[in-house]
Amino acid sequence: MSDREYPPETTHELWLPTLDFTRGNAAVAWAHMMYQGIRFVMPPRVAALPRIEDRAAALADAERERLATADLFYLDAEACEVAETVELRHQAVEQLLPSAAGFLVWEKPPMHLRSGIPIRAATWGVAYDGGTWVSWWSDTQAAVRLGLCSYDALLGSGPLTFHEEVHLPPQAWPVQVSTPNDPTYGMFRGLFGAWTAIDTGAVEERQMPPLPRVRKAARRQLQVEAPPVRCFTPSASGGTVTPPQTIVRRTMAGLLLDRPYPGELPAELAPWHCYVKDSGHCLLVVLDPVEEGSKPSAGGPARVEEACVPVPVKAVLRAGWTIGEGGYVHTPVRYDLELGVVTDPEDDEF
Repeated sequence: MSDREYPPETTHELWLPTLDFTRGNAAVAWAHMMYQGIRFVMPPRVAALPRIEDRAAALADAERERLATADLFYLDAEACEVAETVELRHQAVEQLLPSAAGFLVWEKPPMHLRSGIPIRAATWGVAYDGGTWVSWWSDTQAAVRLGLCSYDALLGSGPLTFHEEVHLPPQAWPVQVSTPNDPTYGMFRGLFGAWTAIDTGAVEERQMPPLPRVRKAARRQLQVEAPPVRCFTPSASGGTVTPPQTIVRRTMAGLLLDRPYPGELPAELAPWHCYVKDSGHCLLVVLDPVEEGSKPSAGGPARVEEACVPVPVKAVLRAGWTIGEGGYVHTPVRYDLELGVVTDPEDDEF
């Protein structure tokens, strides 16, 4: 048993009841808060609903969907310190996210509220306009220990309490990240620092599968599959390049299934492996423009990721491959402007 107060396995213990809260009590609790005058950020179609109860229910439904499809992330205390100091690069948020939807837990909170309650987790997902919707959650258990709420609060909201949300429009970079005197600076800096540390490889990943009881509870109680926790610790190298699996998950968000390749891949190709729904075992690659109609590489290192496409493993091995700048795999597989990647059906592996 870990001597850490919040070891990696608590990520599942926080995620499950928070998902359950959005399915059960969130709509009622948030409607009550709205009646008290507490303002919530809302998409235009939700804000147009005439009844407060309907607005609260719509927000709860959206948060539940984000949590149900989220990748789970955990930063240990040392990784949190890396995230606090990593240099942020001004860019569109969509290019920084480690996954389309996520639930991230900090062992070391990025900030404490004036009451002393720590911010413990954050969730995010795609917003109604293609931007990003972010929510932060405070530590209910800490609030109970501080005497700021009763134990009944754990029964109502679970170990996390919804604190604040924000809508980031497409291509946005929030000013709060660079404004230390803003009261929300710690939340923004903590989250963007975590994303940047993951993106640059300043922290390295190992995956922790869900325990059998967690997998069973997720299936029986909430009808979802419990994903593994992506646990991060400081990278020995300090990190300069986005890890391949971060690029794979970000590029192929919502299309991946967790299935290992049945054979042995060359070491340079293995990190780019993915199992894509309807396509099977693939490698995420950049197509070299070897003939008319081929898909060209994107211009400039920052855009290479946008040129990546999944290609069946056997097709890449058959066509040949090279490793380019940044570790990207390049292959001269044919690309048709109407059909997309053209490969032999015999190269498909399911």
